[in-house]
Amino acid sequence: MHPPPFATAECINLVTRRRNGAEVATPVWFVLWNDTACLRTATRFGKVKRLHDDPAVRYAPCDWDGNVSGPWLQGRAELVPASDARAAVIDRLLDEKYGERRADMNRLMQAEGMEPVFVAITPTAR
Repeated sequence: MHPPPFATAECINLVTRRRNGAEVATPVWFVLWNDTACLRTATRFGKVKRLHDDPAVRYAPCDWDGNVSGPWLQGRAELVPASDARAAVIDRLLDEKYGERRADMNRLMQAEGMEPVFVAITPTAR
């Protein structure tokens, strides 16, 4: 279960791991759906490769600069292809939450030819 700070947070600080164990923290836009933290990214970004190698993540609510504003959770990330029916729901929820800012980001990703992929993070025991 996600604690209340997640409900109003602008972003989550998503921490993935490289093969050598080094952590990489990235603030990302997200929505909560069925108690799953969901986001969209592009297949060419490093976090996607890292999630393929190790789906275990840490994450916490934060602002766009990565300043954490709530508790850290452990989770397991699932990569959800854009063709999956869940992707359309996640996309709609992200549009509702971020509005025109997200529309600008979508245009940029499309112009750059980035292939979208979605991530669904289920919290695990601490």
